[in-house]
Amino acid sequence: MTVRHFTTPLEIKNYGADGLFYGYASVFNKIDSHDEAVAPGAFRRTLANWRAEARMPAMLWMHDATLPVGVWLGLTEDKEGLAVEGRLALRTQRGSEAYELLKMGAVTGLSIGYRVAAARADARRKLRTLLDIDLFEISLVTFPANDAARVTRVKTPLPVSGNATRAIVAPLYRAAEALRTHI
Repeated sequence: MTVRHFTTPLEIKNYGADGLFYGYASVFNKIDSHDEAVAPGAFRRTLANWRAEARMPAMLWMHDATLPVGVWLGLTEDKEGLAVEGRLALRTQRGSEAYELLKMGAVTGLSIGYRVAAARADARRKLRTLLDIDLFEISLVTFPANDAARVTRVKTPLPVSGNATRAIVAPLYRAAEALRTHI
């Protein structure tokens, strides 16, 4: 039996500081500060259109079209609302500042920019229910109109000198060293 060993350089450059975050850009059936509520299914058509175009809505800072801060990686309408996964542009000043503010909890809101395609008005309750939405942007905001629309998790880097990092990195370095000495 012939045993062959292969070696490849291993370089660890990043311990998870990739700017990922998750949340809900809209939560169904919650009355917002504009006396509107989004109905389940309201995003179905617009999300299908974005998928067909192989694009995503813009990720903006405070609804300012001149201040993009990253990209949306995933948008899903689930039973709660519009679930989002985004990545901040950490090599830009705005993206890295947004990431820092998200990590410390100074900014936690999400807000949608949209046009109403179909709605139902309830004059008695002074409420408009959005049934079909043309979504064009989702922003990180300080004060979301829908107070339940929030960032729920920010992926933070592992500490370089922490036990978690050592637990992951040390066995990799030992394996790399063993490979080097046996070839």
